[in-house]
Amino acid sequence: MTGEELRNKLNYLGMVRGIRKLALSEQLASAEQLAVLSICEVCDLVVKEFEVVFTEKENIGLVKKSDMNTYNKIIKRISR
Repeated sequence: MTGEELRNKLNYLGMVRGIRKLALSEQLASAEQLAVLSICEVCDLVVKEFEVVFTEKENIGLVKKSDMNTYNKIIKRISR
C-alpha cells in the first residue's frame, strides 16, 4: 500500500491524529518535521515501516514490516 492509499483510508480526523502520533512514537520523524509535513507525507513515512494488514471504516491494522513473519505465523484467515 502506498502513502496515498493509506491516506484515503483515514476516514476521521482522529485517525489522522493517530497516524501522526504513531510516526512520532516510532521516531519516523521529529516533532518539528511532523508539524510541517502533509498527511500524505506522514503516511509515506508510515508505510515504509509498517504493513497495512486490514482496513475498516473506523480501524486500520498496521504491523511493523520486521514483525510480518511472526504475524503471518499467528494469524488465522477465513475467506469465502
